[in-house]
Amino acid sequence: MLILGANPETANIVKVAKEMGVTTIVTDYDSDAPAKKIADISYDINGIDVDAICEMARKEQVDGVMVGVADVLVQPYQQVCEKLGLPCYANAKSAAVFNNKRLFKQICAEYGIDGIPEYSLEDKNSIVYPVIVKPADSNSGKGITLVRHRSDLDEAVARAKAESRTDTVLIERYMECSDVSIYYTIVDGKIYLSSLSDRYTLRTDTCATPICLGDVFPSQHYDKFMQTEHPKYVNMLKGLGVENGILYVSAFYENGHFYVYDPGFRLQGGGFHLTLMGVNGFDQRKMLVNFALTGSMAYYDLDELNDPKMHGQSAATVWFLLKPGQIDQISGIDYIKNHPSVDFAIQRFEEGDEVTDQMQGTERQVFLRIFMHCRNESELKATIKNFQNRLKVLTPSGENLILPSLNSEFENKFYTSSQMLKNKVIVISGGTKGVGRQLALKCAASGAKVVISGRDQSSADEIIAAAKDFSGEISFKKTDLHCVADIRDLFSYVEGKYGCLDGYVNYAGVTPAAALTEATEEHFDEVFTIDIKAAFFASQAAVQLMQRSGGGSIVLVGSTHHTRGNKDRTAYACAKGALFTLSNHIGKHYACDHIRCNYLVMGWTPTDGELALRRSQGITEDELREEASAALPLGRMTEADDIVPGIIYLLSDYSSMLTATEFKINGGEII
Repeated sequence: MLILGANPETANIVKVAKEMGVTTIVTDYDSDAPAKKIADISYDINGIDVDAICEMARKEQVDGVMVGVADVLVQPYQQVCEKLGLPCYANAKSAAVFNNKRLFKQICAEYGIDGIPEYSLEDKNSIVYPVIVKPADSNSGKGITLVRHRSDLDEAVARAKAESRTDTVLIERYMECSDVSIYYTIVDGKIYLSSLSDRYTLRTDTCATPICLGDVFPSQHYDKFMQTEHPKYVNMLKGLGVENGILYVSAFYENGHFYVYDPGFRLQGGGFHLTLMGVNGFDQRKMLVNFALTGSMAYYDLDELNDPKMHGQSAATVWFLLKPGQIDQISGIDYIKNHPSVDFAIQRFEEGDEVTDQMQGTERQVFLRIFMHCRNESELKATIKNFQNRLKVLTPSGENLILPSLNSEFENKFYTSSQMLKNKVIVISGGTKGVGRQLALKCAASGAKVVISGRDQSSADEIIAAAKDFSGEISFKKTDLHCVADIRDLFSYVEGKYGCLDGYVNYAGVTPAAALTEATEEHFDEVFTIDIKAAFFASQAAVQLMQRSGGGSIVLVGSTHHTRGNKDRTAYACAKGALFTLSNHIGKHYACDHIRCNYLVMGWTPTDGELALRRSQGITEDELREEASAALPLGRMTEADDIVPGIIYLLSDYSSMLTATEFKINGGEII
């Protein structure tokens, strides 16, 4: 039997085929690929070189062909089988559909299966960040970037195109919700859902995409999937003429809806077949070997063995990821591999290996995958916790390289370089949009208990949902900043909920344009009501609560306008000047209460208000950015990701001796 590809996961297929008494031939462009080391025969032929592979296969008189664990080889596999007249579970259409994410989304839509909401590269101004940029036809996380603001978009698109064989790029909404893995086995036209699992990921505060921490079986969304989605998949597979094979699909689950995003028409590197072997007693590798040689996958009685609910047991695949560093010592690995609950383990690094920066955000940073099952969920959680306590991967200096892994509560993790605001109570006025939204999420990711205020309940609900897996938390208090009573109610709510206040950020503001000679009384009143009156009484309430709870940090978000102001922002400049005075006043007179206050000068930023104003003046976002790039010393506009870390620093204990300052994050706008 000929097997296309030779990566570590494919090596396990070779082992099984040899155990079945099959002579194995492996071909791959990499002469040192793992599967070649154990195959009976190997060739240095690229798996996509169909003609060369067919010539070799005829010479070797192969009886069957199998594709390894690589999406890129599915279409060549189908073409090789067709040319050689050998069994193939893929036809030309199914091989193409399940190997191209855009085509897959189109086909899914025909059968009522939703894909992730997508943005057009032709209309950059419509994109709402963050987004995932990825090639339509790549695998193993190659070319995928999490883009948090527009300045990084072009570079991410270029990276995705470099990994795409068809020069095709997808820009999709960054989903911050539950994740599921869908796994089908198709045998002689009969379609079995073999597993549905909840997938957990590690999200970071960088631009790296989320990486899998593991899957837990069966999924908490099983009943909903069977009711609304399973019939659609059956119809799609039948419509594509799929009679045999294995299909994996990744999907998000949000507010009762499933959104698919990644298909795989082959055995998966995630090793779902190993879980099925350990729990349900059938080995899909043997089924595929048998199909390659006989044309039938009916190697087991799946009517009896297949159960996506795991026959009442609990199972998991657990991934241990590493951050960059040199591996000096590994401990606990033998205990885990020999544990009775572990069905299979795959280790990818040894002592002396190095984990590089380039591996971060891809499956190359995976140190160990274990496949395990227990009698029930409680036993599963306790066993995983035991493994986490024992396993260590240490550098020469004794630093443990293992990143946060699937914990015993089965939840997604958000990894930051530090939990700078752990357990601090933070109030953000104007926290439902723009920089305020990003700040609220990052504060929660840094461990804070965040209360956001505003008038947009739906936006607040989205932010709260986005932070549900973070170490901190976000809640919302609807507040009209025109009303002092509402402002006082906000801080009363915080005191009632938490009993203290550690930080207050006054981000809310309005920036309507009007010169001194054109400003109306209504214009003046609106600017001063929101930009200084609301800030004044919010700061008053914050100081009073901080006095009762032992101190805290106040950040008043200002502007370079406070020193001189553009000609068309007279009222705004005056209000921001008054805000600067208020900041210095609080910083000087309430330091004795351990209350700090700093004025953050926010540079030229493409906020929602700024973009709306410019659109009203006939200026597009691209034109605005070009104007700013030419004017600012550092050559670009200030983004939310530039502002947010500065505010977190001012709120944290790292800035404990900083008060009554003018803290500038403006790209050198005024030097």
